[in-house]
Amino acid sequence: MLSKDRRSWLLGLTLACTTLVACAGGTLSPTQVKATGLTREQAQAVLLVALRHQDYQLDKPGVFVDGDLQDEHGQPPHPGYFDFSLGYNDPKAGATEYWGLFSVSIATGDVWETNLCKRLDGTELQTLQGQIMARTGKSLKDEQAQRQGLGCDEGQ
Repeated sequence: MLSKDRRSWLLGLTLACTTLVACAGGTLSPTQVKATGLTREQAQAVLLVALRHQDYQLDKPGVFVDGDLQDEHGQPPHPGYFDFSLGYNDPKAGATEYWGLFSVSIATGDVWETNLCKRLDGTELQTLQGQIMARTGKSLKDEQAQRQGLGCDEGQ
């Protein structure tokens, strides 16, 4: 449970960031990616690149990415991936609507919408993923077995 001070701080931060795009800051510089792979923040930046080319209204006030998805042991639910949810806080309805659950590979930047088992793509994302793979020395083929943990069929 969050303390009242922390909730107030988080609420203030949410209000200060009127849109997801404004909160996202700069883009990921591939030269900052270590050979061990992406950090959570870098994986979120990759996700934002992927989402820009999808049918989500990311500039809508109240849109957020929750990147603190962990199991009961504090680990991401999918080993080798950071998991994020994308949602929308509707101020008029006083409700939160979740738009999707996404997994981003630490080694390659591969992005999946895991509820739909849909791999996200696009020229900008593929270019970024190529730069990440050059830094990590990993390929999509290298993580094929690990990708099965997402529960998605490769053909999708």
